[in-house]
Amino acid sequence: MGECRCGCGNPTSGAYFLPGHDQKLRTMLVDEAGGLFALQELVLSAKKYSCGEMDSEEFLDLVRRILPGENKRGLG
Repeated sequence: MGECRCGCGNPTSGAYFLPGHDQKLRTMLVDEAGGLFALQELVLSAKKYSCGEMDSEEFLDLVRRILPGENKRGLG
């Protein structure tokens, strides 16, 4: 038995999420990133950085542009 990975803290019966809570987490992540396109840009840029196609300064600048200052909705 584990805890739901969406952050609600409720117990599960061996699964990662309670029914529907995977979508709850997905929506929260999209909102935190500032929208679906911003999240897409973050993921694609992380892939480029991990493959050496983007240097750390470029990547950090992009992350700071998309996620300025403190977290907007209290994640992390």
